[in-house]
This record gives sequence, structure tokens and C-alpha cells, in this order.
Amino acid sequence: MYEKILVPIDGSEHSKRALKEAIEVAKMTGGAITLLNVTQSGSSNMQPESEMTPNKEKSVLSEGQKLAETHGILVKTLLLKGKIVDQIIKTAREGHFDLIVVGARGLSKLEEIMLGSVSHGVTENATCPVIVTR
Repeated sequence: MYEKILVPIDGSEHSKRALKEAIEVAKMTGGAITLLNVTQSGSSNMQPESEMTPNKEKSVLSEGQKLAETHGILVKTLLLKGKIVDQIIKTAREGHFDLIVVGARGLSKLEEIMLGSVSHGVTENATCPVIVTR
């Protein structure tokens, strides 16, 4: 049923929980996971303290990949730049994903307040089922 699972991750505890949930779903369905990290572009001049560097983003993807692989799950990684919700929705649609598993909150509470919740934007705009983890 869920052969292609998209998991946006940013290193936050919520995204780590989303990955763990996606791994469980993939185990049950024989599915594969694609980990996606999106670097926010076009944001205001206010830089959140937790803004990640390219090396940190790659590290987050690498850690997630290792975790999924230890559970025998086939996993790919994507590192994109752009508006986070737009890139998640575009990737899910163009990649014909069957499911998106996303954490309820990410690293930057300031951005969430100013720009709206990523999980909310994904659930409102996704063309496939979405699981939001807490």
C-alpha cells in the first residue's frame, strides 16, 4: 500500500519521531523511504539561531539514512533549497509518493510563528495521505 514514503527531516526531535514512524510503516508494507531536507530560501533577514549549515544538513540526512538501513529499509536522500512546504509537496507529487510522514514541529519556532506550520501546510496541500507525528 505505502511503497514510497517521503520523510522531511531537519534534525529536530519531531522529525526523528517521524522517521521512526515511517520505518515502522515501511517494515509493515515493504516500502522504501526517501529522506528530504529543505533549506529555506527567500526568508527574511532574520536568521534563526538554529539555521543549519550544508554540512549539518548532510549529516542529518546521513544519520537518518543509517537509522533506516539498520532496520533493513531501502532509503534515498534528497537535499533541496526553496520554500519548505512547496518543496515537500512538489517532491511528493512529482515522485508519486504514497505517503508523507512529517513531524508536528521543526527546529525553528520563530519561523513557525511567522510562516505557519510546515506540517499544517503539508496536510492542507498534499495529494497523498499524510501522517503527522508528535
